[in-house]
Amino acid sequence: MAFSAACVALVVASVLTLCQGQGQDTTKTPGAFGSSVVDAVVERIRSRCVFSEDRLFLRRVAHVASRDGADSATYRPNFNGGIWKINETMFDATKACSNVYIRSACNNISSSFGIDWPAVTWSDLRKPLYSGLAAALSTLLTLRSRTMPGSITEQADLWVKMYGEQRETFINNADLATTVECKNKMDLLFLLDSSGSVSSSDFQLMLNFSADVMDAMPISTESVLVAGISFSTSVQLHFDFNDYSTKAQARSKMLNINKVIGRTYTYLGLNRAATTLYSSSAGARSDAKKVVVLVTDGRSSSFSATNQSAQALKDLGTTVFAVGVGGYRLNELQAAASDPICSHVLTLISFDHIQAILDGIQKSTCEANIKVTKTKVVNGTLTNTTTTTPAVAKVPGNNETIEASTSCGILDIYVSTADPKPGPAVHDDRYRAMPDAPATLTVTETLPSGTTLFISVVGTRLPASAAALRNCSNYTWTLGMVPKKNITVICEENGVRRPCTNSDVVKAKLCDKRVDSDYPVDNPCTTSNLEKGLLRHPYPYDPTKFLQCDMKGNNYITLCPRGVTFNTRTCECGFTSPGGASTPQANEQDRNSTNSTSYTPVPPVSSNVGNPCTVRALAKNEFYHTHSSDEAKFIQCDEWGKAWVKACAPSTIWSQSHYTCIKKAKASTRTSGPTVTCSASDNYLPDPCDHHAYYRCVHQQATRVVCHPASLFFNPVAKVCGFVDSNAAAIPASCNASG
Repeated sequence: MAFSAACVALVVASVLTLCQGQGQDTTKTPGAFGSSVVDAVVERIRSRCVFSEDRLFLRRVAHVASRDGADSATYRPNFNGGIWKINETMFDATKACSNVYIRSACNNISSSFGIDWPAVTWSDLRKPLYSGLAAALSTLLTLRSRTMPGSITEQADLWVKMYGEQRETFINNADLATTVECKNKMDLLFLLDSSGSVSSSDFQLMLNFSADVMDAMPISTESVLVAGISFSTSVQLHFDFNDYSTKAQARSKMLNINKVIGRTYTYLGLNRAATTLYSSSAGARSDAKKVVVLVTDGRSSSFSATNQSAQALKDLGTTVFAVGVGGYRLNELQAAASDPICSHVLTLISFDHIQAILDGIQKSTCEANIKVTKTKVVNGTLTNTTTTTPAVAKVPGNNETIEASTSCGILDIYVSTADPKPGPAVHDDRYRAMPDAPATLTVTETLPSGTTLFISVVGTRLPASAAALRNCSNYTWTLGMVPKKNITVICEENGVRRPCTNSDVVKAKLCDKRVDSDYPVDNPCTTSNLEKGLLRHPYPYDPTKFLQCDMKGNNYITLCPRGVTFNTRTCECGFTSPGGASTPQANEQDRNSTNSTSYTPVPPVSSNVGNPCTVRALAKNEFYHTHSSDEAKFIQCDEWGKAWVKACAPSTIWSQSHYTCIKKAKASTRTSGPTVTCSASDNYLPDPCDHHAYYRCVHQQATRVVCHPASLFFNPVAKVCGFVDSNAAAIPASCNASG
């Protein structure tokens, strides 16, 4: 058969199984940035036990230091500190892995990531994972043997010591990185040790802590419900999920729990927790995730009984966080906690420090996984904003698989066997489900039965126009185990369907894909749009695709390059990566989005502005350039060599040396005095009139820059600002005070 002349369409009968995406690890991509990248790095560092009890510090530093890498100065030339902005001095100190304070962390980096840290170079820190690991090691070196603080104000002192930045900068911005949002139903049970070794004052601190955890959560029947149990020789259920109607009432019940002295029979408390969490008479909900926070100060009366009861509780689908205070037994906490253990065990020296883990436990419980089983289906409701639901499941047997479906939305399902919070930045597999097209997790066919799968379901509603065409009213989705379906692939050639041969996929000329009638959209290829040259339009069901018009008014579904989406402002692919995971190629345009105007294309070459986005410049990662006629603007390049003019924020001007917009006082042009002439061999020239300043040459144009802080002196040999004035040249008499 002459396939060159034939058009063969592959048709999936009975069920549409969406394509399985390849794995991705953006945390190792140089120049990657975005919130999902940072979240993935921090979760990896914690779950691999490199720095498991950072108390959200690493997440906060990433935001404060570089806006998760989106700040334009993050990946500037000649600076390799990455998202966490680790300077070379800080980095060099982390390579001493024999140091007692980081020896264990270095060993975990080697065993978990296969990275020989002493062999790492500073330039490797352009990869987000390496920058995060360096930040973790640097923090441990700074802390030495001290306990990691938990509050933002205390962490601000650590920030100042490590980075030398202003304390207020951290305090004012850190909270933006760790907002707690409990968007999924959760039954949360506090299991509190009231044995004789816990003093009355410490028990009250325990109650205060539990009540404060509740404060950050939306207590209601449609969101989070809480219950309280104490244990010693006996077990007391102080209140269940039915015993209150407001957050204030729940808090009052928690604070008024009476201490019952006795021995530490932890296993009895775990058994009662299982009964309460899965009892409808106690107010437990079948569609809510189950979370237990166990707080204990010592060793249980029976390690084996505690281990057995904890495992039974976890097998039911419960996530267990184990908090040990004072004389705890670490292996017992680890046995009680859920996997990954390092993300679910928290330790404290004394109850006086229990507030240090408050923010972390609030965030961790809200982000706990919900378990999928043969009898447990996860359901969700789609909103106008993107929602993420973390889940966990075991690979089912031969006759079952895991399937995600939605009625009026789009689901991106990320799967991993190692990372507990897979997402756009890190995943082993990715699937997409749309209306009438469920996603079957085919990875279950390649893994042994019983393998743990971590799953993240990222859901959004259909756009309003598409939802109206489908008469949508039920914006829900489900994730569950279903019987395997028989799937038959057939081929259609010249309108005739037949069984496919092995060579069909390889040799056949595949048909052009026009808009599928199953996903109706209004045809944007109108005569008016064609006359205006508007040939590309968003595809409402999938941001990685767009509609391409031909001159006859037909529209075609067209796929963007892998890893990027269609940008509705520029009508091109390649600016925004799905889900917030961004790379230099995918999202250069958004780096300076704060306090800026919209992008306007630079005029053609005939303009006096010119286009600096040459092949040579892009090869050097030089995406930002001085605007030749307006100091309050700069030029930003995209990866195709197009130039865009962008305005700085009010009262700021572009500084090529800082690679960002700065206050006007920091950079100016001297009105008189000696003339500074740029040379091809030296881009940093001392200011002959001021030893506290220097000139940065870009494209043979000199921009004056003042050292910061202004008390520093520019070293003309080292080309950096320092504490000692090493410039022996005298100030010429022709200099004046201006500039």
